Amino acid sequence: MVPPSPDGSTTLSPAKAAALQEIQAALGAAKDAQKKGDFAGYGAALQRLDDAINKYNATK
Repeated sequence: MVPPSPDGSTTLSPAKAAALQEIQAALGAAKDAQKKGDFAGYGAALQRLDDAINKYNATK
């Protein structure tokens, strides 16, 4: 875990930042699919989200 900087913010490693962007993209895709009633797309987005969360948790 990265300690917070003196101003209280936390700086993520480039790999963690990229994984976080994947999480955000997957959440957006899930919301879009849900609004459209696209259950297959929603399921795929949830799988992307799960994969992205696992990647984030495994990244240093």
